[in-house]
Amino acid sequence: MKYLHFTRSLMLMAAAAALVAVPAPAAEREPWSDEVIELFATLPVQDGGRIKPLDTFAQFTMLQLNGKRSFETPSGERLGPVPWLLDALFYPEIARDYKHFVVDDSEVVSAIGVEIHDKKRDRYAFSELEPGVEKLMSLAMEYNEIDSKKRDRIQQGVLNLANNVFVFQKKLRFLEFAEARYDVPGDDTLMGKAFPEEEGVPLSVALKRFTEVFNQLRAQRDAMDSAQLNREVAPLSRIMEEFDQTVMLAQGIPMFPPPQAEDKVWRTPADMAAGAVQEFDFNDEAAAMLSSLERLVSSRDDRAAFLAAVSDLHESVTRRAAERGEYNKIPLEVHYYKAKYIFYSQWLYVLSFLLVALSWLIPQSRWMPKVTAVGVAIPTILLIVGITLRCIIRDRPPITTLYETILFITACTVLVAMFLEWVNRQGISMAMGAFLGMAGMFLAYRYELKEGVDTMPSLVAVLDTNFWLATHVTIINVGYAAGMLSGALAHVYIFGKLFNFKKSDKEFYRTLTRMTYGVLCFGLVFSTVGTILGGIWANYSWGRFWGWDPKENGALMICLWSLVILHAKMGRHIKDLGIAQGSVILAMVVAFSWWGVNQLGVGLHSYGFTSGIMNALVVYWAIELITIAAGSWVWFREKDEAAARAATA
Repeated sequence: MKYLHFTRSLMLMAAAAALVAVPAPAAEREPWSDEVIELFATLPVQDGGRIKPLDTFAQFTMLQLNGKRSFETPSGERLGPVPWLLDALFYPEIARDYKHFVVDDSEVVSAIGVEIHDKKRDRYAFSELEPGVEKLMSLAMEYNEIDSKKRDRIQQGVLNLANNVFVFQKKLRFLEFAEARYDVPGDDTLMGKAFPEEEGVPLSVALKRFTEVFNQLRAQRDAMDSAQLNREVAPLSRIMEEFDQTVMLAQGIPMFPPPQAEDKVWRTPADMAAGAVQEFDFNDEAAAMLSSLERLVSSRDDRAAFLAAVSDLHESVTRRAAERGEYNKIPLEVHYYKAKYIFYSQWLYVLSFLLVALSWLIPQSRWMPKVTAVGVAIPTILLIVGITLRCIIRDRPPITTLYETILFITACTVLVAMFLEWVNRQGISMAMGAFLGMAGMFLAYRYELKEGVDTMPSLVAVLDTNFWLATHVTIINVGYAAGMLSGALAHVYIFGKLFNFKKSDKEFYRTLTRMTYGVLCFGLVFSTVGTILGGIWANYSWGRFWGWDPKENGALMICLWSLVILHAKMGRHIKDLGIAQGSVILAMVVAFSWWGVNQLGVGLHSYGFTSGIMNALVVYWAIELITIAAGSWVWFREKDEAAARAATA
């Protein structure tokens, strides 16, 4: 839950604000070189329970705050995720003026006493919001106590903005520890000798000296009387407090692999400092890693020295990560996001749909069907490549999250539509494939944009099984794809009849019905097998085959409604139009099983909740009800026309 530890985090930030000053403003900074960006992009960090490139971490942090993966600075420079993060880390005095906090309602800004922009939805800079940050955090702690279902849009907006400001503040102040210097007034104590009065040393050196002094003191304490021991301990305690104050903000980016192979939790600079103080063991490798961050901060305006420091840090961290077997997928993930397979697939589907529309204007052309087929095939190949790379990066089957269900179902829908076109060659299925590909990819884009979180997260415990993800989850989603495609084909039938499209071409509508019926049967097979496999998985995980869980009920509803349509057809209770209307209802049931049950927040499958989806579902269901009503109107109209023909015969 995003706000589970929110109150504690806000209190930590409030306490830290009084301890460390923000750096003085800088006039400008030199643009980051491609080499520096590449080194940072491929630097592994741990976030959300998995090891990922800093590039991925930066992308989704920016997406959360900005709603986009790039933005324009006040000077007109276009910044991507990694350069933006570098500015936040190394030039916080400049990044404070970047307008990348997206606020959907200006009333949220007004509520914290900050001057609002002319637009209701706009982007604000931290420097603009800063006068109201204290009130923002106070309101956030108050609204966080309200049940999420009872919050109004302003309260939720305040919480979202407070969370984003908190995230950004942690980036702004993450490296402040690297500028701190430590010294103890010279005296005859062990600590005084370790820290001469004239010498201020950075954290990496201070921790090393501190642990050495403590270990000396531990070895000599039996020979000291209480007065001498207290005199030695006093400066130790004082410098421990300084450590705590300095590094308390150096968390949020675990970027150092732990020394023990069996330890899976990476370390932040704060963790390393705390470990040194608590265990009194600060080795040379840990000191070198902290020292590399200190070198980065001190050389930020010297690009040659900065590049050398980045290279040393990158080499050290990647070597340790590679030794642990945690680096081999990092370059591939950077490539995946840089190549933008999903992004280009989305817009090529738009182009393919335009090609299909153009082919309708020249129906006698022999080469247009081939062009449209290639136009649909190219984005589908890109989509499949993207899905495949995600599988390789995570060592997982193609579906582990709701986002991935959209990609997979879209790919399956388009592939089945292309197969139907190869069989029937009517142009209908190809048009449906292009349209559904375009719609599916835009849905994926909107979902990723709305959530603003990594779409390849670590899995909840119940999903952490490749066998069932590869069988039950994959098969049931093929059933979803077939259900949505049959509903889409049914729309063509109903609206074609409604607007008298090819009114005299009975073969056109018979072909549509055959395709709808065939896809319906195809979907029933996969839905049934997938549901049975889901029951077996439930028995394996929870000790029962069936528990009337909402997700289980949704899958069962798909199977039962498909059987209702097939039995009604076999019993001659419905004909072509009835099959079309039944398929539209099936698409509504699939949407409920796919998305709707996750919004109920109950049952063992409630981990897929996505805020705001229910409103979209209600709109979708309303449109489908209108479609069914249109089909009913067609039925009555055809019945009246048949009666009129019989009367004149």
